[in-house]
Amino acid sequence: SAVSNQLVDDGEPPSAVELSPAPVMTSVFPHAQGDVGGLCKRIWSKGATDDVTVLVLQSLLRGLRRLHAIGVPHGDLKAANVLYVGGHFCLTDLPALSWSATPVLTKDPVAHTLGNGKRLLCNDMWGAGIIALGLVLGFTEMDSVKGSLRRLNPLEFNETPSASRRLDAVSQNWLVVVLHLAVILRRTGITTAVDAGAASTKALTSQWLKRYAPAVSSKRYMEECKFVADRIAAAILKPDRADAVIESIAYCLDVTDVARNALGMPWPSLDETISESSDT
Repeated sequence: SAVSNQLVDDGEPPSAVELSPAPVMTSVFPHAQGDVGGLCKRIWSKGATDDVTVLVLQSLLRGLRRLHAIGVPHGDLKAANVLYVGGHFCLTDLPALSWSATPVLTKDPVAHTLGNGKRLLCNDMWGAGIIALGLVLGFTEMDSVKGSLRRLNPLEFNETPSASRRLDAVSQNWLVVVLHLAVILRRTGITTAVDAGAASTKALTSQWLKRYAPAVSSKRYMEECKFVADRIAAAILKPDRADAVIESIAYCLDVTDVARNALGMPWPSLDETISESSDT
């Protein structure tokens, strides 16, 4: 208890009052030194080192595993929502209740074609994969890749619209590019990448893809997407690249698996002796 230092309204002397804990809402934003998107632009314009990329992915996974364990997606996982505070990367801004999200960056293109797809956990994995690409490629190259895919118009190669109005032109481009990328990463021999690459190889010739991204019927369009995938792969597959980084990107961007989630993602670590399930 504590003694009030003011007179009560009726003029009586101060009296003892009981104090009990009260919930207080706080924000980390005033204490942040920046977000991953801004840091990529200012510090990692030519790409972050693997230890930084792994640290960011580990930080994301710690938060996502707690959410996904109870079936709740973050809903808007992007670089701007990962803050750097006091030496730690923090997952912030949880819009799952309103289900609003930034197009392309946070929406798995395959899940986005489904009626209730925006509620799937794989959207968070897609967002994590895009964040990882931004770290590996660096701001300059990633911004160039995004620009290329914004300018590429599938309707110029095939005038047939996508079977889903939700799948806009840029999302179709990303879908085809990551399928090509998965096929390339398969060559690393990393189990996760091999599995994703095998599924993506089949997806590239599937009737489903022809319905949702009709431009794949054009050889020239496929070559354009393959060219972008090759650019991304060249940045990923550097001689000293850690397997954990490649594995994480392969898992997160495996659009053939809409059931993927933070609990199923291998734990990224530069130390091969650390178990995948270790998140402490």
